[in-house]
Amino acid sequence: MGRKFDLSSLMETVSNLDTTAAAPSVQLIPLEDILDNKANFYRVDPAELKPLADSIAMDGLQQYPLVTPHPDQPGKYLLLSGHRRCAALRLLAEDPENPREDLRQVPCTVRRYESPAMAELQLILANSTARVLTNAEIAKQAERMELLLYQLREEGYEFPGRMRDQVAAACKVSAPKLARLKVIREKLKAPEFLLLFETDKLPEQTAYALARLPEDLQQRLALISTDIPGNVADMLLKKCGDGWRWEPEMQCPDGKTCKRGDSFLRHDLEHPYEMCGGRTCCLECPRAQNEYAPCDRMCSKAQAVRKAQRDEKKAALEAEAQKRTRRYQRETQVNAQRVLRAIEAAGLPDREHIPWESMDRLYAGLIRQYAAGEFPDEACRYGAELSPSRLGDPAKTAKVLGCSTDYLLGVTDELGRAEPPPPPIPPPALEPAPTRNEGISAQDREALDKLYDLLEDADAISPDIAAALRWAISVIERALGGTL
Repeated sequence: MGRKFDLSSLMETVSNLDTTAAAPSVQLIPLEDILDNKANFYRVDPAELKPLADSIAMDGLQQYPLVTPHPDQPGKYLLLSGHRRCAALRLLAEDPENPREDLRQVPCTVRRYESPAMAELQLILANSTARVLTNAEIAKQAERMELLLYQLREEGYEFPGRMRDQVAAACKVSAPKLARLKVIREKLKAPEFLLLFETDKLPEQTAYALARLPEDLQQRLALISTDIPGNVADMLLKKCGDGWRWEPEMQCPDGKTCKRGDSFLRHDLEHPYEMCGGRTCCLECPRAQNEYAPCDRMCSKAQAVRKAQRDEKKAALEAEAQKRTRRYQRETQVNAQRVLRAIEAAGLPDREHIPWESMDRLYAGLIRQYAAGEFPDEACRYGAELSPSRLGDPAKTAKVLGCSTDYLLGVTDELGRAEPPPPPIPPPALEPAPTRNEGISAQDREALDKLYDLLEDADAISPDIAAALRWAISVIERALGGTL
């Protein structure tokens, strides 16, 4: 009958082993007789030893190392737990400036095991409870623990439940996470990615996606870049599931098969939301033909075609610009000849500035060149000059040229200044009012007398009212043909 084996009770025992409470099993062992266990895959960071050594130097060992007699070397002991502590003790004992000889005798908890597998299991459980493990350490721990449990089963031990659940419980992780780590452990083949994962520099999500890619694709990715975000790795995995292999099958114009698979793969790593997978020839890809922000991974043939197209387009645009410039120059020459007529009539020298637009460089000499059809480089490239519609201050320019604004604006061909407008016709003068009391009836005279009485009162109230009333009386008197 097989022996019952309760892993949870063993884990509980481990949590109490590494203390000084187990005094009967504690022995003083020379430091040189304590050997590192090759089965210990847990990483010892040298940067962490100095603070630990300082703590031991000040306060001594707070937890004793756990050892077991060496199976092949009598008098020697194998470490099961406390590798960092023993490394810190060696650091203190071998200090060239101040060696601590008192630390060469190390109190250790000594345990003996019937099965080497049980001893290694003890090592794993002891170390797993003493530190925060990386994903790589959890993966190795699960791998070794699974092998050890199977070995113990062959030795006659019985385990309740499924093996996967036993391992997950011992590693203190969920079964799905353990399954992901197993996939990474077994299928992540590219050494570059493995090294990053083991040094905790490759996230689990990314490593899990990369591990499910074909091995040759992993190798190609590692040669291109090891800095792959998790979402990009997931997108590559999805495309791979759709049949993408980044191995183009199209032929180049020379009849040879395209060999730019790694370039397509690099493009999709750099532009994950514009993946092409090498399934479209660069000569036919719309992104290679974009006027702005074209694909930066197109082949040399596509670059040559793009350059030829751009050069052709540039030449066409330049030809159109030159044609437009010649048209502007012809218009400018006609305009300049008209202005030159006024310049010659006024006898202006070449250095005379002719104001036209708000900001210009027009001088009489330049206008003479324009009128003769002589234009400097870049002249009139963006429009005709000396256009009446662009004349900023017609009166100012007309004054300089000694001509009329009508001539500058094209209203007349006569240079002379326009005749001033006739003065406004003054309004007809009011006829003088007839003499007082002439032609006014007694009734009207009585009414006017009342108004004059009101005028006297208004003078005392408000000058404005009085002025308005006085004006009204004068109008009435004129209408009646006399004054009082």
